[in-house]
Amino acid sequence: MPGYNTAVQPDRVLDLILQSMNELVNYELAVILKLHDKNQLVVEKAAGPLVNDDLRRFSIDLLKRRDIADLIQNAEPFLFNEATVHTDTYEEILNLPDSHSCLVAPLYLKDEPIGLLTLDHRACGMFSPAIVRFIGTLAKLIAIIMAQNDSSTYLLTRQKSLTQERNLLLRPERGGFEKILGDSPAWRIVTELIRTVSASDLPVLIQGETGTGKEETARTVHDLSDRKDNPFITLNCSALTTSLAESELFGHEKGAFTSAVTQRKGRFELADGGTLFLDEIADLPLEIQPKLLRTLQEGTFERVGGEKTLRCDVRLIAASNKDLREEVRAGRFREDLYYRLGVFPIHLPPLRDREDDVILLAGHFMARLRGDKRYADHYLTPEAVECLLRHPWPGNVRELQNVIQRSALVAREGRIGPEHLGLKGQEGMVFPSRSPGFSGEGGTAAGRASGKAGVTGLSRAAFPTLDEAVKSHIESALEASGGRIYGETGAARLLGLKPTTLQSRMKKLGISA
Repeated sequence: MPGYNTAVQPDRVLDLILQSMNELVNYELAVILKLHDKNQLVVEKAAGPLVNDDLRRFSIDLLKRRDIADLIQNAEPFLFNEATVHTDTYEEILNLPDSHSCLVAPLYLKDEPIGLLTLDHRACGMFSPAIVRFIGTLAKLIAIIMAQNDSSTYLLTRQKSLTQERNLLLRPERGGFEKILGDSPAWRIVTELIRTVSASDLPVLIQGETGTGKEETARTVHDLSDRKDNPFITLNCSALTTSLAESELFGHEKGAFTSAVTQRKGRFELADGGTLFLDEIADLPLEIQPKLLRTLQEGTFERVGGEKTLRCDVRLIAASNKDLREEVRAGRFREDLYYRLGVFPIHLPPLRDREDDVILLAGHFMARLRGDKRYADHYLTPEAVECLLRHPWPGNVRELQNVIQRSALVAREGRIGPEHLGLKGQEGMVFPSRSPGFSGEGGTAAGRASGKAGVTGLSRAAFPTLDEAVKSHIESALEASGGRIYGETGAARLLGLKPTTLQSRMKKLGISA
């Protein structure tokens, strides 16, 4: 479509050539046959009113049709006349008059035959010598395009194959999942789903609580797909009126409404060839949902105030913090649109169900902060880490990120303790520690002095990692409980953890009871 999407799929070029050829040559059937295994012709493309399903599946065995094999070897266009006795090319599937116009042109690439072009018309005398010469020239172009198509198809297939192979082999720690860190069992399910769907163009529906990382998940799907070099366009559907939603999605023409002083492209047009992410899809006005459904089904749309139908090639990813099935039952969301969007659903678990991912994410956010020289020596104490593990995180990953950023700002000397986190019900909590340099305010004077010296006089390398701090804290609890894990006086009770969760962390950290 001029002025919109000038890229044409390789397979479509032959269709366009046959359509254009019909403006110059009056045919009723034009067929491009491709040579397979040197002895078989298979229909590649066909156009004209005589085309039927049998023709599209038709093939010719050249070992049985020596007349056609000889025509191909001749390498020149040939026009059958009324006096020529021959077996019609498609006599098995088409009932053409004995006297009809028939023209064949072998397709060659350099000196190698690759196929055959045939033109037929039920009337006699339809193809003049000038048309024969024209078809001979056109046949050379068709042969080149067929060769390019084979190359392009191979490359596209190979690219998709490599993309799928990469996604199946990729692991979070080896790149590709930087935006959605996590190693808990619940999160591993999410990453496996992302690997699976990224190699396809299926619509994806991401559901989860606010702050669980829906947009980051959508970006990861896009980045791992073969659309990664094309646009990733977003639109938040909350608080959109029907008219605004239509304009945002499909664009508008100049003068379509009072404030439309210029033409404006919509999100679908901007995302052509790439991915469109519709966040909070449950809030999309009900009146606009049929138009969205039509675009998803047909790949077409019109700008507001426009009459021209535009096409788009867009992979859609939608997200919602609401249960769309409940929205359908309540009549606030179309059922047919829900099933269209929900071809491949991904549910993001809340942070409270992701076990030690809190530690992993907190470390990630701290590492990012340390890139700013103002926070280069900031660190989390074991007491702060335990507070993070105890918190239920109703705001999920977004809340954790905000807590880390806020605590780094208020902890002016670099040491981030429970009192800096601002978590409700956990201010000033004191925990035992085996490391005086990382003790809470309830530690010894020597410990407090050591901790302060660590902040002001030592390099960041002197501080333990989060895993080391957690390991030290668990070992302190085990020491206090005499090595017991279960029971009222066990370490799990002291730490406020399930015994099985504590055992899992001990195993990861290499701690023996």
